[in-house]
Amino acid sequence: MSAPNALENTLLASLNEAQRRAVTSNASTVAILAGPGSGKTHTLTSRVVWLIQQMGYEPSNVVVATFTVKAAREMKQRIGKTLGPECEKKIVLGTFHSIARRYLSAYGKRIGLDSKFGIADDADSRAIIQRICKRHDLNIEPSVAKAWISKTKARGPAASANPTNKKQQDHPSLKICYKEYQEHLARSNQLDYDDLLVRCVELLQKHPSCVSNVEAVLIDEYQDTNGIQYELMKLFAQARQRITIVGDPDQSIYGWRSAEIRNLYRLLREYKNTHEVSLQENYRSSQSILDVSLNVIQQDKKRYQKVLLPVHSKGARPVLRKLKSSAAEGEWIVSEVKRAIMMFGGMLKYEDVAILLRSAALSRQIESALGKAGMSYRMIGGHKFYDRKEIKVVLDYLRLVHQPDNNDALARIINVPRRGIGEATIKSFVEEAEKAKMSVWDLLWKHCRGIRKSSTNIRIKVEQKLNTELIRTIVNLRQKADKLKDGTAVTLVDLVDQLTKDLNLKKYLEEEYPEDHEQRWANVQELVNLARDFELSTARLDEDTLPEVDGLEQTKDDDALGQFLANVALASDAQIDDAEKDKSSMLTISTIHAAKGLEWPIVFVPAVYTGSIPHSRAEDEDEERRLLYVAMTRAQALLYLSCPLYSSQGQSKVELSPFISSFASKAFEPKGPSFNRSVVESAATILRRDAPKDEDVFKNLPPMFSPEDDLFPVDPNNVDATEGSGQYSRAPKRQRMSSGGDDGQETAEEKPWQREYSTTMETASAFTMSSLPGFVTAGAHREALARAEKPLQKQPASRIASTRRPADQASLFGFFNKETKGGDPPKPPQPKGPISMSEARYHRLLSNPGRNLRPETEAEPLAEHKTGIDPVLAKHKPSTGQVFRPNPAKPEATDSKRPYACFSSSPTRPSSADGASRPSGIPDKPIASFHETTFTTMRTTGSIRRPVGLGPPPSMDRLRKPFKPLTINRPSGPPSKK
Repeated sequence: MSAPNALENTLLASLNEAQRRAVTSNASTVAILAGPGSGKTHTLTSRVVWLIQQMGYEPSNVVVATFTVKAAREMKQRIGKTLGPECEKKIVLGTFHSIARRYLSAYGKRIGLDSKFGIADDADSRAIIQRICKRHDLNIEPSVAKAWISKTKARGPAASANPTNKKQQDHPSLKICYKEYQEHLARSNQLDYDDLLVRCVELLQKHPSCVSNVEAVLIDEYQDTNGIQYELMKLFAQARQRITIVGDPDQSIYGWRSAEIRNLYRLLREYKNTHEVSLQENYRSSQSILDVSLNVIQQDKKRYQKVLLPVHSKGARPVLRKLKSSAAEGEWIVSEVKRAIMMFGGMLKYEDVAILLRSAALSRQIESALGKAGMSYRMIGGHKFYDRKEIKVVLDYLRLVHQPDNNDALARIINVPRRGIGEATIKSFVEEAEKAKMSVWDLLWKHCRGIRKSSTNIRIKVEQKLNTELIRTIVNLRQKADKLKDGTAVTLVDLVDQLTKDLNLKKYLEEEYPEDHEQRWANVQELVNLARDFELSTARLDEDTLPEVDGLEQTKDDDALGQFLANVALASDAQIDDAEKDKSSMLTISTIHAAKGLEWPIVFVPAVYTGSIPHSRAEDEDEERRLLYVAMTRAQALLYLSCPLYSSQGQSKVELSPFISSFASKAFEPKGPSFNRSVVESAATILRRDAPKDEDVFKNLPPMFSPEDDLFPVDPNNVDATEGSGQYSRAPKRQRMSSGGDDGQETAEEKPWQREYSTTMETASAFTMSSLPGFVTAGAHREALARAEKPLQKQPASRIASTRRPADQASLFGFFNKETKGGDPPKPPQPKGPISMSEARYHRLLSNPGRNLRPETEAEPLAEHKTGIDPVLAKHKPSTGQVFRPNPAKPEATDSKRPYACFSSSPTRPSSADGASRPSGIPDKPIASFHETTFTTMRTTGSIRRPVGLGPPPSMDRLRKPFKPLTINRPSGPPSKK
């Protein structure tokens, strides 16, 4: 078998039917519609291999455009493994911006562009626009102007040449800002990110021969292309019209960056013979996750209709958890992460968990909960390596060495290390240079050389430092940088080392950042290592070299420093990780936008409510729906969505997102899954890992560990959780005992535990510790209830009567079984056989069923009362550390002309004249009884009712004190005859 045929069989054997059709298609234009987890990267790289190996295309004539540096590197490695390093070097593969920079470097002179142009990053653009708005007193926000300029350029060269917008005709300041901004970039010989694409389109339109060699163009993540990128794709392929695009309209989430979902329909309309192939098999997520994800995205009736077919088993159902607040939401996420890690017995680690946020501002409560729990995490899209202050200092000095006219870079380092130059002086330098249409470097050079006196006041000491420290350092380094092109022994690493020595950078970091100067110096050393790796890379020059085209002269880009700085500027999504950190102990927090293209075994999506998803400032609701779809399809085995009752500020109550509210009750579980054997094995199959054994899981569980998601109430509307305690267990809030709600009509369904009592004293006495279970296991609790309730189901009336209080009960002590007339109270059912310590303690709490009985009165018999613990009260979850003490009942509404209140009075006591002695322990003063009541007429004083003869009403401060059982202190001696 020949080598090509062997390669063909090996290549096709790794593809499913749909992927095979896409890879081997002979159509000039192929549109591969690939859903999440359908293997689009594998399909695209296989297509490149097929075109080169089977169709005979030259690797240097194939252009592959991606959207991230990471995706470009991954594809390059896959192609290199199959075709070898030589083919890997020749393929023109990279991001749109990096490919455009190559063509502008090689052929930019044809449109009047200096080949040594610099690239202005986002920080440079913001600084320039801010100065323009301030200098011209433009009544616009710099951020608005920057976004408008970027969108104007994204629409194409015609829009860039005439930057007017129908919606912005009332804002002529935008056009002034645009003109000034472009003039500043031209004076500094710089292009911003959008200009790279705009000028490349201009080049290829005027000189199509630059791409006359291109045989095939392949575009990854096509749904994220904007107008200028669509034009660039067509111009790359204008010689042979061979285009392959891979994308998913359902994952178009970059509308705020001018991405146009309509580009797919535009392609199908302009290239009518396009071969469409849909990749429908999903290799990432469980069937349950795909089902709910499709329920979300299929609500968009305008979408390109396609489906996802699950390859994996059903798996655990996704979870929609409702919490009391965003703080409780953060604590629940932490508890559920810990539970999942423990119950999977080491099969999953913290690096397998991701928390995806609609906006970065939502991370505050989650980061706080993670910090309290001592859990490490990393932020995707956080502070990038090249954005760190010490790295920016070195890079800005290198930019000045390469291009001294860079005003923004000079303004940032003119006082680093400190040279006694304040912010006002720096601003004055920049303003003077821009008004004089010159660079700040020329201004300082001429001033220090006496050629031109600066209008900015410069002290003699400052002038000396500028001349000896700044200007001399840059001039010496420029001379050294020129030797990089001569093939001498000078290297890029030597240049960076010399810079750090001239600046005495290590000492500067020690003085400026005493707490973390060692880490900052280590970052500088890492930059030196990156420069070394860049130089040692044999593919560096080949990567930036375009293939020779007959009749066209290329400008050779042999400037190592310029190439290094360009690669740094274009690595906008590059994240240099700390190799010393153990990433297995770090979970991931990311925005949904930054998480696109990634996957994790466990995914949490918090704050799924209106105002977050969809966002309150979102203009396109369909894109917000696609954003939630992207977040949900990042999950492989377990998916958690959560929604607090109140927003992160805790002020306004929120509503569940409309994207899931219509089917939430049917498609989601209200709490986390039980990690039984089937769930664990299903996740292991999806992740292609070995499932742990049950004994390995349970032997490592810590004491008091809860294997279920039961630390937070399933329905927070009915249980008012205590916030900010740092405890996962929640005690129910004390609820009011009243006979009615706001309308005076309270049903048993609203508060099933609520009972009406005839006196305030009885209300207090009924809710004692015997009413509530103590710390006891669930099994013992159920067993005790079964024993207590079973004989009460069909007990005779005589048994019920026997449980009532004897009519001649003597005192309060008798009520608590100290002394009782009429026999002993009935005993609760006793357990059979040996019991545990927790059960024994529980039965001691049930040892006095009389404490649950309502006292008998003639007006209100207790025909239906039961002994033992009240079954309704027994359903309440035991509190942890807090005692359940309801407020007293409100008196029933009565006639305002004759108000009544119930107060207990003392029982009849034997007088000393009868020779009866007082029981032991009874004081001389009469004691109020809990059981004999009298009605006392009350006098109305304002809104407070007070029995006649009890003095003035209490103050409002006293009424706010916690409830205590009332007693009546009567004076000693014979009762008054009044």
